[in-house]
Amino acid sequence: MKKNILLVMALPQENVGNRLDQFGLPILYTGVGKINAAIKLGEILSRTDKQYIVINLGSAGSHQYPAGETLCITRFFQHDMNATALGFDPGQTPFEEDTHITGSLAIPGIKQATCFTGDSFVTERHPDLGFEVIDMEAYSLAKTCRHHNAEFIALKFITDGADGQAAQDWPEALKMATEHLSVALDETLKHLERLQLASK
Repeated sequence: MKKNILLVMALPQENVGNRLDQFGLPILYTGVGKINAAIKLGEILSRTDKQYIVINLGSAGSHQYPAGETLCITRFFQHDMNATALGFDPGQTPFEEDTHITGSLAIPGIKQATCFTGDSFVTERHPDLGFEVIDMEAYSLAKTCRHHNAEFIALKFITDGADGQAAQDWPEALKMATEHLSVALDETLKHLERLQLASK
């Protein structure tokens, strides 16, 4: 069965010049943060019988990849969930087995990475976590898709080093992010077409 494609982004500001509108696909803007992301996407996935492939596009920081890199996220970690004082692993929600989420679709030709999601704008290194990619929505979107049995793809463009300059680097890099994410989305749609998984 072919599935409908839904693009999901945090903010319209990440779609500079409405460039991503050229693909003719619906775009859901969730707002910033895990709660907004889960509420907005959950509303869509729960009120319809349609089967979706959700593609999350967005900017991100990184302590391991350089600015300008486009990555496909295949592993999601909630970096600000910390119940270690109760004996749980970092990132593990108490009384849930998983510390991370996997299973999202990988796109050939786009490097795979782990995304660390949290409701904070990271500006310094974490003492224990590598922070390959850092954002504020992807984990929540991945978990919502898993709950609703929707396919999930996440494409992130690295705009900054998640350091003291991140707040200045991010706005200036958004135009480049939109351009590179447009190319990555085109490759993703071609891959899905080859797999015959999706319909517009």
